[in-house]
Amino acid sequence: MRVPNARGRLAAAVVLLLCAAQPRAADAQRLDATGRPLDATAAPSAAACVVDPASGLTWEVKTRDGGLRDMRWTYTPYDSDPETNGGFVGYRDTTSGDCVRDALPGRSCNTEAYITAINERRLCGFDDWRLPATAELMAVAAHTSSAPPGADGAMLPNIGEGWYWTGVERFGVAAFSRVVLLPPAAQPSFYDGSYLLILVRDDPAAGP
Repeated sequence: MRVPNARGRLAAAVVLLLCAAQPRAADAQRLDATGRPLDATAAPSAAACVVDPASGLTWEVKTRDGGLRDMRWTYTPYDSDPETNGGFVGYRDTTSGDCVRDALPGRSCNTEAYITAINERRLCGFDDWRLPATAELMAVAAHTSSAPPGADGAMLPNIGEGWYWTGVERFGVAAFSRVVLLPPAAQPSFYDGSYLLILVRDDPAAGP
């Protein structure tokens, strides 16, 4: 895990602003919690996931209801799989972070526990949710908003201001998780080593 310093925060904000692209929310396919496509007449709040037309990736839509997927919850980095953790398991406990503990394995607010809970519930009909890569998260940064669904037309609403976890990636000789600032120019809060997260899944049409 790397925690950004002041220079890192400024650099992240600049990079994300430079990554801004043309709005694409109107072309995004919204899905309800079972995976059923929603048409234009459905309430903005009905969407549990959204398919990005630019990448084909399906993104979790956060909530603001105090439930499992609420936009305010924070998590520590934890990955028990040696095939994906880059040699750094991370850490988990029952005090760090802020989440619906009773809904997570071990009552621990950690990234693996959240992914497990979402996959067990088959959000939008899928059980292959994961943390996004740094590039994937940065590519949608300009299309995120802390406003409620439908308020400003953002593809990904309910994005609490702060740092978001990415999956473990190799950078040079080291492998670690990074954090990305969302939405662009956000005013983040700092926690106890725990940060926000949003999950993604691959485009099945893209193949292995």
